[in-house]
Amino acid sequence: MKSRPSATLAQRINSTASQKNIPLGVLIELTYRCNHRCYYCYQKSFTRSHDLSQRQWSRILAQLAQSGTLYLTISGGEPLLKKDFFGIVEHARGLKFGVSVITNGSLLDARAARRLLALGIMDIGISFHAASAPLHDLLSGVPGSFAKARRALDFCLALGVKTAIKHTVSSLNFGEFALLDKLSRSTGALFECDSFVVPAQADSVSSYALSQRKIREFLRKMRARPFSCSSERDTTARLHCDAGRSLAGIAPDGAVFPCAQLRIPFGNCASSSFKDVWNSPAAQKFRRQETSLSHECRVCSFRRSCSRCHGIALLESGKWRGKSPSLCLHAAVTDEFAPA
Repeated sequence: MKSRPSATLAQRINSTASQKNIPLGVLIELTYRCNHRCYYCYQKSFTRSHDLSQRQWSRILAQLAQSGTLYLTISGGEPLLKKDFFGIVEHARGLKFGVSVITNGSLLDARAARRLLALGIMDIGISFHAASAPLHDLLSGVPGSFAKARRALDFCLALGVKTAIKHTVSSLNFGEFALLDKLSRSTGALFECDSFVVPAQADSVSSYALSQRKIREFLRKMRARPFSCSSERDTTARLHCDAGRSLAGIAPDGAVFPCAQLRIPFGNCASSSFKDVWNSPAAQKFRRQETSLSHECRVCSFRRSCSRCHGIALLESGKWRGKSPSLCLHAAVTDEFAPA
């Protein structure tokens, strides 16, 4: 019998944080405003609200530090559109948070890249829809957006900032992942690729989601070796999500969710303390419910290979503890690549 591999320090820390409901990592959406019109954007359906001020964010960041948060991911919309973006990042770094930034790169010029370097951010992710200007610009809805993203990538890498090319694989840009992977290797950037397309409308699968054939082709071309659980204990743990326990999402108006995609409100930390929201009756109810998935998921023959996401399940089916079409399809194909 093969022995179970020992958990890494990071895994042990996250496991402890999840058990004790410590929000180790928090994604902050500073604004839903964006200067791009990306074809798959799921935020289009979100109700636009007033963005919190730098002063309000400073108070929330201090409360996150007291709650045990170590890592912040700052996103949007386009976060650099917020006029006090750098002030918020500076305050976060002053509180010793490890800070990551996700951007479309359009406003990330040499001066902005140098400021982020001086602030000591951990890394920055730049979104690329394709490896060439015509398709990228078409999918972003803005002419010239590829050139700006590519310049931003070059600026960051030249300065020594840890930078990732972030890419969502869809039916409209299928195949670009191989070219972007090649670009990352030639430039020294990281490559983060996601083959799940978040639906822009509730109770539906994105019209840009991959077909079974394309999922299979994607896994084969990327030489994927999906991890398959070897025990029922590992399978149960895989279907569980740390969102709402060691992970959290905060919207531009201060609304707190288990994560940015799982829009189950815990409360609002603009009007209450983060600690009160994180321990609210709504949060406690969610954690109780999360321990038990639907029967169909618990008995599914592909559950050992399922890359479960409560947020996508909620958006596609309206039932975050149940199955969803794209997740189930992906699990079935992934199982083909899993070790026997």
